[in-house]
Amino acid sequence: MNTTDRPPMPREHGAWGMLLVPFATAVATSGVLDGKVALLLVSTLTFYIARTSWLKRQFKWMALLLAASLAAAVPLFFVWELWWLAGFSAVTAALAARPNPRSLAMQLAATAGLTLTAPAAWYAATGRLDATAFWLWLFNALYFAGGLLYVRMHIEPPQRRALVLAYFGAVAVFVLALAAGGVVSWLVALAFAPAVARAAVGTARLAPRVRIKRLGWTEMAHSVAFGALLALALR
Repeated sequence: MNTTDRPPMPREHGAWGMLLVPFATAVATSGVLDGKVALLLVSTLTFYIARTSWLKRQFKWMALLLAASLAAAVPLFFVWELWWLAGFSAVTAALAARPNPRSLAMQLAATAGLTLTAPAAWYAATGRLDATAFWLWLFNALYFAGGLLYVRMHIEPPQRRALVLAYFGAVAVFVLALAAGGVVSWLVALAFAPAVARAAVGTARLAPRVRIKRLGWTEMAHSVAFGALLALALR
């Protein structure tokens, strides 16, 4: 089959996780899976795949996918009046307009943007942009930023060890302080515990040869476990 007969799919496992795990976490936290949530998911996925078509210069698929994304989004605005989704869309479009970022700063910005699916899904499910929406975004952004640093540590010089340890140490202190102050449940700290432990062990056992696919799938499994624990903590 000719490759132009189907749209090019994004191949970055990490980006898929950053997009879908926060979305699923918000849905699980809300306990709502209805038409609004389904349409938002369709709009999000078709827009994400359209970006890959744009990068691959397959403009026919880009146009079709963007049209599908818009068609799914229209009822969210004009039927359910979820107008704040326009703000999320604007941020997403601004980030999507850039080619795949190489610098650490731009990759962290992209991570913050991809994890906006958490508050967007929460808003679609509940109609509220409240403290829970903020915590869903912040904790997902912190987690996936850490995952990004951890993966880069394995494929770049080992000087990244200190950065990874400092980052996860700061996240652990921050989350524990929130839990100790009664701001969030101690279960939030439990959700981050595997990632902190993984960072400690991983920095001590850097292998000279990196198995990228294995590392990617392992990170995906960790992120799914994190999402499940976070949803349990915030319900």
